[in-house]
Amino acid sequence: MIPTAPDELYLPDATVVALVGAGGKTSLMQSMAAHAVASGQTVIRTTTTKLAGDTDNPFFWDGRKTSLPLIQTRLSRNRSLTLVRDRDPTTGKLIGLAPEAVDLLAASSLADRIFVEADGARGKSIKAPAGHEPVIPRSTNKVIGVVGAEALGAPMDETHAFRPERLAAISDAHPAGSVDAHALARLVTHPQGLFKSTPPSPCRRILFVNKMDRVGEAAWNMLAQARRLVGAAHQDGSGFAMQWFAGSVNEGWLRPVD
Repeated sequence: MIPTAPDELYLPDATVVALVGAGGKTSLMQSMAAHAVASGQTVIRTTTTKLAGDTDNPFFWDGRKTSLPLIQTRLSRNRSLTLVRDRDPTTGKLIGLAPEAVDLLAASSLADRIFVEADGARGKSIKAPAGHEPVIPRSTNKVIGVVGAEALGAPMDETHAFRPERLAAISDAHPAGSVDAHALARLVTHPQGLFKSTPPSPCRRILFVNKMDRVGEAAWNMLAQARRLVGAAHQDGSGFAMQWFAGSVNEGWLRPVD
């Protein structure tokens, strides 16, 4: 869990939370799920893409309404459940649910919270989505865009970025350039950027920059500059993530980016 996390991160009225981006979606999802369970809530964790095959005790669901009682029985015992559709026989990864299946779960009210990992990043620190992603269910009422702090100031290359050419195009940057404040601001606000496919209001957006324990003051300054750029370009609030946070899931802390 993140003991210092403010209420804005958890938003108790956000039933379906989708996590997108790169740099720690799975660890943040696990932390938020643990916080919800500790608060007495029931939790379903899932994905609309794939999860690592070493996930503890996954529950396989066919996505049908008739089998919802099986999920209810399991939740009544454990209060927390990782729900997937199948396992890839080649890679061993767990195959996630169709977005319509997540919507069915949300409508059933079986769980207080549903956390959805809505795209993949192959272990990179930053990404811009492809045309087919992220896969965000319509029932989602909060989207958290995640960026790994190690990408800040780093070259916009395959070492740090998943699909660096798309990141360069979206951020209007030279492909051989670096991830600077301008690039981050563009990624956050561009229609094809980090929050692409987010459902319309009242779905809320939060930017979370993870792994700040691995970088220095220059990264904090870059984040503050990026936020100012977004604020100046969108004074009416459009295209602006509701809250910006930065911290470390691993160390269990975060703070707002002012």
